[in-house]
Amino acid sequence: MAKRDLNVDWKKYYEEHKGTIADAAKLIKDGDCLWLSNASCTPYKFLDYLNEHYEEYHDVMLIYNCMNEPTDLVFNPDVKNGHFRMFSAFNLPLERVSMDMDVAECGGMSYDLFPCVIDAYNCNTAAVMLCPPDEEGWCNVGAYQVCTHKPMTQDPRIEKKIGFIDPTGQYPVPGDRETHYIHVSELDCIVDCPTELVAIPAPLSSEVDKVMADYILPYLKEGDKIQIGWGGLGEEVLNNLRGIGNVEVYSEVACETMMDLVKEGIITKIRCSSPGGCSREFFEWASTDPRIQFLPQSECIDALGVCPQENIVSINSTFQVDLIGQACSEAQGLKPYTGPGGSFAYLYGAIRSKGGRSFLCLRSTHNDSDGNPVSNVHAWMPEGCIVTTPKVFVMYVVTEYGVANVFMKTMKDRIRAIIKIAHPDYREELKEKICTTPLISEKDFEGIDLFDNVNKSASVNK
Repeated sequence: MAKRDLNVDWKKYYEEHKGTIADAAKLIKDGDCLWLSNASCTPYKFLDYLNEHYEEYHDVMLIYNCMNEPTDLVFNPDVKNGHFRMFSAFNLPLERVSMDMDVAECGGMSYDLFPCVIDAYNCNTAAVMLCPPDEEGWCNVGAYQVCTHKPMTQDPRIEKKIGFIDPTGQYPVPGDRETHYIHVSELDCIVDCPTELVAIPAPLSSEVDKVMADYILPYLKEGDKIQIGWGGLGEEVLNNLRGIGNVEVYSEVACETMMDLVKEGIITKIRCSSPGGCSREFFEWASTDPRIQFLPQSECIDALGVCPQENIVSINSTFQVDLIGQACSEAQGLKPYTGPGGSFAYLYGAIRSKGGRSFLCLRSTHNDSDGNPVSNVHAWMPEGCIVTTPKVFVMYVVTEYGVANVFMKTMKDRIRAIIKIAHPDYREELKEKICTTPLISEKDFEGIDLFDNVNKSASVNK
């Protein structure tokens, strides 16, 4: 198929390989496996076409990351009957609905393993959104795709490449040719496909987010490189960085609030792998300001890229933990919710970073389907839970009741620390349960007051 040729008359090549979505679909053969990129770089109009003609395709696998626009394909139960299989590396609301309909499947990969998925399903085709070509025929891959462009789209095992050119919904970001661009001569089919930018406002911080942020902020200091996710807790930490001193962001996701803090001089540099549902203003700023840089997966969400960074502060969320520090971060029991994402790269990278700190955060309880409160801290991980993070890679566990330092600690010290950040209503029960195991006994709790940290935090769960 098409190979890069910088000597070609790229404008002539472009015109000769221009086609419609229907022309692009003709390149898809039975048994193919397609990489569809991330979020807004996913060609949704192409997926709509495949859905309309699904009976013409058989045993085609579709792999992507984070769908942020709806397409009928993921809500059509008929496509799974020998026509299409699909999964996302990370699940957002659209994937959750599709999985509930038994259409999309839950993926089992973390972001540091993106390159391995090509072997797992013999991925041979890439169909991705691109910015229009520059004067030399190079198409910038856009902010959402820098992370996976080199390890996925540019992998030599990808035999067919379809480029959907989007002058309105994609924004170029500065970077190297090999990591941030694809040449027109590499594309087997080129489709003009303008779209609208999709911006998703960050969630508001909850009262629990505010309390947990209060516990984390004293651990931060000037010169730190902060990794934080997109969400209420992240927004709360970012909004309270003023007064700590200058910091950097070295993170999987960049968000709107970070831009504001750069403009204020609080954040001096952002290095990230992807934006998080940002606005037009953010992308226009990111395309010209040298203080923000989008990096490929190998440099930003791979533990081997994180470890050499100094003073990394990793702040991630989880759903459940047990008293020895195992964490379930991607599912509610066995019901998939999100995915491993890039958390492992930072949880491991931070503990190996010189001066690094890692925080795994959760609220102490949730309400079940009947509205009854249930502890998110367990004596041992319940049967039917997916362990995302092994205990040995956990440093600080945070709830609205405090911070438990369990890194390199004995089992007894881990248990005594985590039990004191569980909701007070469950601490005695947790103690009774864990004392039935060989891990710890009643005697090991002598002199330990399980309730000496019940303070202002108690009000947030009422």
